Amino acid sequence: MGIVVKKYAPDLSRFMRLCETNYLQLIKLLPASFARRQCYSFSAGQNIDYQIDVLEQSPYTSLLRVRQLCENQPDFMTPIIRVRLYHDAKLAEVCASQHIFHLQPKYDYPNDKMHHKDEKLQVNLFLADWLKFCIEHGYCRQQIFKANDSK
Repeated sequence: MGIVVKKYAPDLSRFMRLCETNYLQLIKLLPASFARRQCYSFSAGQNIDYQIDVLEQSPYTSLLRVRQLCENQPDFMTPIIRVRLYHDAKLAEVCASQHIFHLQPKYDYPNDKMHHKDEKLQVNLFLADWLKFCIEHGYCRQQIFKANDSK
């Protein structure tokens, strides 16, 4: 008898609940009317600074870049994620993380890039933990207007 390996199947209802929660948490960190080409900085403690850049804005969606601002740390080690907000459905989904520019719902494992089989779920869970930390530890929001879009 051979070993039966159960194939990974994403739990869509769990993922949708997570995206709903992330949306509600992100909205708490942003002003009621946020707009494209603006960024918001805040601190969740000593030397724990974050920035949310509004990269795209439309009536039904927004694209945000969320990053931790780290001094004396190489860029490749700085946590950066892109999050798509779906305002009509009230969902927030991580669509890019670090150097993964398009997250797949699932990956074969092992794979060449060594992504987890549930990489998309993992980065959305990371966003949930990050947002929970920021909200629990308070923050001071500062709005910064940008002259042009960056990375």
